[in-house]
Amino acid sequence: MLVHEILEYTAERLPGKIALREDGASLTYGETLGRVRALAAALQARGVGPGDRVALLFPNCMEFCLAYFAVLSLGAVVVPLNNRLASQEFTYIVNDAQPATLIVGHHLWDAYLGFRDGLETPVRVIYAGPERKKGAEFFADLAQPGPCPAAVGGLNHDSPACIMYTSGTTGLPKGAVMTHGNIFTNARNCGAHLDYKESDVTLIVVPLFHVTGLNSQLVAFFYVGGTCSIMRAYNTSAMIELIASHRVSVTFKVPTMYTLMLVNPALTAHDLSSLRLAAYGGAPMDPATIRALQQTLGVDLYNAYGLTETSSLTTVLPCCDALRKAGSVGLPVSGVSLRVVDESGLDLPPDTPGELWVKGPNVVGQYWNKPEATASSLAGGWLRTGDIARIDPEGFVFIADRKKDMICRGGENIYSIEVEAALLTHSQVLEAAVVPRPHSIFQEVVHAFCVLKPGAEAAEDEIIAHCKSMIADYKVPASVSFVEALPRNPGGKVLKNALRELVPPGDPPRR
Repeated sequence: MLVHEILEYTAERLPGKIALREDGASLTYGETLGRVRALAAALQARGVGPGDRVALLFPNCMEFCLAYFAVLSLGAVVVPLNNRLASQEFTYIVNDAQPATLIVGHHLWDAYLGFRDGLETPVRVIYAGPERKKGAEFFADLAQPGPCPAAVGGLNHDSPACIMYTSGTTGLPKGAVMTHGNIFTNARNCGAHLDYKESDVTLIVVPLFHVTGLNSQLVAFFYVGGTCSIMRAYNTSAMIELIASHRVSVTFKVPTMYTLMLVNPALTAHDLSSLRLAAYGGAPMDPATIRALQQTLGVDLYNAYGLTETSSLTTVLPCCDALRKAGSVGLPVSGVSLRVVDESGLDLPPDTPGELWVKGPNVVGQYWNKPEATASSLAGGWLRTGDIARIDPEGFVFIADRKKDMICRGGENIYSIEVEAALLTHSQVLEAAVVPRPHSIFQEVVHAFCVLKPGAEAAEDEIIAHCKSMIADYKVPASVSFVEALPRNPGGKVLKNALRELVPPGDPPRR
C-alpha cells in the first residue's frame, strides 16, 4: 500500500470518523480526503508531478497533514523543513533539495523571507496563513472543493515519498530518502508493536517534521483508523488540558515531557483516565519515573528506538518489560535485523558493546545527493547507526552511547547513558547529560550538566558523592554544572556539541 492510499482506504472504511482535530476544529476522514484531493488537483494544475520535490514549512497543524498527503498522491516527494532552523540552515537544505514548490504555514512567513534571497533556483510559494501574502498563492483557495486530480501511474513501494533531513549535529544535514515502502512498513509496525487501535486518540505534540510525529503518529494512526489531535506548540499545562478535553488515549513523547507532566500542578486538576498507553524515545527513562507514570496515570509504557534513516521504529520495549529491562530500547520490530560489530565490521558476542547496524524494509536506501555518505553509511543495505550498543542473551538492545559521545578516561571507555542514569537517581535531579572535559593527565574526564527539579537545591560535591555510590570511580563526574535547561534539537535529543562549549576550562579540582 502506498502512503496516500492509507488515507484513501481508511476514508472509504470510516468516512464519518474524526481523523484530525486542532483546537476547536476537526475533519472527518471523508472531509480530509476531499480536502487532500482538492489540493492535489490544484498542485497538479500548477505542474507538480512524480519526482518533484515540495517543501513544507509548517508548525504542527491540520494544513501540514493535508499538504503531506496531497503531495504524495501526485507521486511527488515531500521535504518537511524543521521550522526552528536558522536562515543559513534553511538556505542549505532548500538549495540541496531544490523543490519546485514551497508551502509556508502560519507564523513562518518571516522565516521564509529570511532565506528567500539565498535560493539558487526559483520556487513557487503557497502561503497557508490567515491572510494573503504578496508573491504567494493562498492555500485556502487551493484547498476548495473541485475536480479530482488525474490518476498518477507508475508508483510502487520503492518510489521516493519523503526527504527528511537529519539534525546535522556532526556536520551538514543529510536528506534521508524514504520510500512509500519504508513509511508503510513503519505504520504497520506501530500498529503491531505499539498496540495502536482504531478506537484510540493520539495527541501529536512532537514535531510533524520529525519521524516520530509524522511516521509513528500521523501516518500510523491513519493506518489503524484512529484520531489525531494536533498541538501547535508544546506547553506542559496546555498538553495536560488537551489530553483531558480530547480524551487522548495514546501519547508518544520524549522522556522530559513526561517528567515535566509529573511535576506540573495541572496534572491533579484534570481527568486523564482516558490515557492507556505512553510511548517514549530519544533518551532513557529512569525506573523511578516509569513507576511514577504507571502509578499516577495507570498507563502501559513502551520505549522505542529509531532514527530518521529507519523511518522511525527500529526496536520497541514491550510494556511488560518496562521495569524488568529498564534501560533497554527493546527488541527489533518485524522485518528488522540487527548486528553489533567491532571496528572491522565483525560480529560481537552477546553483551559486548559495539556499533549497532540495522537492516530491514524500513531502512532508507540513500541520502539525497550524497553518494559518498550513502556508500559509507548504507552499504549492502546495512545502516551503520553510529550508536554503541549491546544485545543481551535474550535479544534486548541497550544503547550505550553515540560513538562520537563516548568518553575515554585514561584508556577506559565511559558510556554517557550509564553515568546519566546514575545522576537521574538523585532525588533533586530532573535532567542530566554528560560530556568529556579535557584533562592534562587522563586526556578526558566526565563533566555533568544537571537540571534540578523545581524548587530543589543540590551542591556539586553532593552530586558527585551520590554517583560514587552508584558507579565505578572512573565513571564518576569529576565536575558538575547546574543549568536551567539542556539544549535539545526538535526531536528532543540533547545537543552535546552545545554542551561541550560550556565545559569549564582547565583540570577540575582533585577530590
